[in-house]
Parts: sequence; C-alpha cells; structure tokens
Amino acid sequence: MTDSDKRDHANTKPGVIRHSILGVIALAVAALDFTIGTKHVLTAGIIALTVSVYSFTRAAVLRASTTKRGRP
Repeated sequence: MTDSDKRDHANTKPGVIRHSILGVIALAVAALDFTIGTKHVLTAGIIALTVSVYSFTRAAVLRASTTKRGRP
C-alpha cells in the first residue's frame, strides 16, 4: 500500500465523512440565517456557524490523526 492510498483512506473514515457533511449543512444554514437578518435568526446563524467550524475542525483532526499514524 502506498502513501497515496493511505491518504485516500483517511477521507473515507466514517467520522471524517460525517463531520464534513454536518459542516457543510451547518454552513448553508448559517448563510440562510444571515440573509434573513432578524435578531433571533442572526443568533441562530452564529450558532450554526460555530457548529460548522467545529465540524470542519473535527474532520481535519480525524483526517490528520489517520495519516500521521499510518494506519488505515
């Protein structure tokens, strides 16, 4: 198995996929909330943006931990 195969396998890890999808959905919800612009919806948009950042960060950590250890 080559290094490129290991990196590809890191992206198929279930946690990486789950957090990436959640991050994209939360980012889309945040964008919609910010376009509406009322006070309560802006608060919900900030929360959705926070969830999106957390999900993308968690996916990156999972992806990096898999490639550094060299385990599939």
